[in-house]
Amino acid sequence: MNIALFIDIDNAKVSLPVFNDIVQQLRNRGKLSYVKVYGFNERKHIRFGEVIEENGFETAPTMRFKKRAKSQLDTRIFIDAVKLFYTSKHIDEYCFVTGVGDLVPLLSFLRAGGKNLLTVASETPDGNDHMYDAKLVLDVNYTKPTKMTKSQLNEKVAAISKRSQEIMNSEDEDDDKIQSQRNALVKEIEELLEDKPEDLDEQEEEMFSSLESLLEILKI
Repeated sequence: MNIALFIDIDNAKVSLPVFNDIVQQLRNRGKLSYVKVYGFNERKHIRFGEVIEENGFETAPTMRFKKRAKSQLDTRIFIDAVKLFYTSKHIDEYCFVTGVGDLVPLLSFLRAGGKNLLTVASETPDGNDHMYDAKLVLDVNYTKPTKMTKSQLNEKVAAISKRSQEIMNSEDEDDDKIQSQRNALVKEIEELLEDKPEDLDEQEEEMFSSLESLLEILKI
């Protein structure tokens, strides 16, 4: 079976472990012939970059609808899926992991063309669920994260900044210990950037920009 995956890591709030699990499970089902990752941002989705490059997956950058938009369906998925339907007849199954939106017209079109339809089981089902032939049950938890309040976000960013200064100013001679602390902080910053909310004010945008700069310094 030849499989195509259309996945919006930004709008669907997909973590790297979830992404890797989806890819592996699809490969267990058959040949993963086509993958396109939507909402990819090199600075925000830092840990995804290596996986995407290593596997030669296609990407589409984040699409901003308006400044305070909530997660939405990336309409480019419709265009790309229909294009693939006509140009790659060997694809048997289409898997969609997307943001909130109506996929029913696209799913109906693909089903009429004899294609199997697949998605991922989650605790937040949407109006497209009845259209799928099957759902992947992941080995890792796929529950869309609860958005932090701005107060919690401010506290977390302040704590990270403080710890980074302590690490960089440390006079501890245990290089392995310092490197371990640095690696842990790098991972924490990367995760925070991947979950960066869209509706930030100017001050918070500056805070995240400073985190991105800090990350580059820590990874040197």
